[in-house]
Amino acid sequence: MMLAMSGPEQRLGLATLLLVVTMLDLWREHKRPLWLCFIVRVVAFVALTRILQATVGSPVTPHLDSAPIGLRVWVQFVEVGWWMLGARVAVGIVRLAVVLENRPRETKIISDLLAGAIYVTTAFGVINFVFGVAIAGLVATSGVVAIILGLALQSTLSDVFSGIAVGLERAYKPGDLIWVEGGIEGQVLQVNWRSTQIATLHDSIAIVPNSVIAKARLENRSAPTPTRSLTITISVDPSIEPRRCIAVLNAAALAGRLRLDSPAPLIGCTGLQGDGNVYEISFAVGASRLIPAARTETLGLVHRHLRFAGIALSVSGNTPRPSTSVPTLADLMAESDLFGALTAEERNLFAEHLQANRHRQGETLLREGDMPDAFYLLSGGTVELTRGNGVARQVVLRASPGDIIGMISLIMGTPLSTTATALTPVTTYKLDKECIAAVLRLHPTLAGTLEAQAKHGRAWLMSAVDAQEHGETPEPQLVLHRLREFLHRLNA
Repeated sequence: MMLAMSGPEQRLGLATLLLVVTMLDLWREHKRPLWLCFIVRVVAFVALTRILQATVGSPVTPHLDSAPIGLRVWVQFVEVGWWMLGARVAVGIVRLAVVLENRPRETKIISDLLAGAIYVTTAFGVINFVFGVAIAGLVATSGVVAIILGLALQSTLSDVFSGIAVGLERAYKPGDLIWVEGGIEGQVLQVNWRSTQIATLHDSIAIVPNSVIAKARLENRSAPTPTRSLTITISVDPSIEPRRCIAVLNAAALAGRLRLDSPAPLIGCTGLQGDGNVYEISFAVGASRLIPAARTETLGLVHRHLRFAGIALSVSGNTPRPSTSVPTLADLMAESDLFGALTAEERNLFAEHLQANRHRQGETLLREGDMPDAFYLLSGGTVELTRGNGVARQVVLRASPGDIIGMISLIMGTPLSTTATALTPVTTYKLDKECIAAVLRLHPTLAGTLEAQAKHGRAWLMSAVDAQEHGETPEPQLVLHRLREFLHRLNA
């Protein structure tokens, strides 16, 4: 009612004020959600449309033939603002559609192109309807200009349209780990109009043109999950029966801590050759960054298990060498952290009391909460140490040949905090407290040797299973004090 009673100048003044407020509000749009910005634009556009309808009729075909020149220019200014505001509403619809469809960030290229098309169309509409200039010749001229620019910017446009294709395919998004044919591998940082930026594994940034990405073969190593599969090839002495090799390699693979428990490692014989039989160890890791460490860990465990099993690696093209001999008990003790610091004669004193044992797969060697009366020196297989039960079950350590389990709890006089279970068939040497006491009664000087070893070379205490079980390293003075108490009790 008020619009009908007001004069044209007042209504145009109101429209101009609305346009000015809308333009000033652009500075605050980045602080608002996209949907709120869209609502503000729609409300302003509807209000401006109502004002122009009450003033000049249809905003597309205004009736101002008899109006003064000043008023006509004013109306043209307001109508230009109306067209631009309408274009912003249309662009808002495009942007909102991209967000609601949960598109990745790189599809902003497509929305930018659509926004550009909307603004170009709006410019033609302003020229044709507001200023009354025929656009047929302008369109023809712009077509010629577009052809010239297209030829001059052929390479750049190729990258742009390749970026559009990449966005439509949604093959990757920022944050994904991808491999591009040619040896580029890394995490996608950004996908822009011209290129894709990749942070490589060598702490550098590779800028790959989108046209190269579109033509190259690539792998998205973050989809469908970041889990990566890894295969290691081993060639061993061809004289060893494959079933035995597979059992040893399986124990080595199960001993790895960086691999995923599911899927389980797979061991297969892929070739029988005169200079060596070929085996493949396949397992999975949780992320690509773990591959180097997991490969190193597995190769170390394979070397360790093969050596203690007496299986030699083969050399391609060479005549097979005789099988490596299985390390003796003396070798095992000499290389262990506990007995390695003793002399050969002192090790022999303990060797007489070590009892060889075989344990079935799944057998429990030590149980959490029990007081240990002996420790085990592993000579073959893999033992898993876990804490808790059911869903709270946690793998603390996986022991391999040469490792000792139960020693720290035995010395500290504390209950075991983990359960030791044979993951594979296991062979061990067991030494109980009574046997240690018998040796120390006959050779009391060994107590001083063990004490000196605990004081000056505590590496065996640090790497022992129970140190891992407690989650922290015992204080040196506490360990030494407990060791003295332990040796005193044995000599009592």
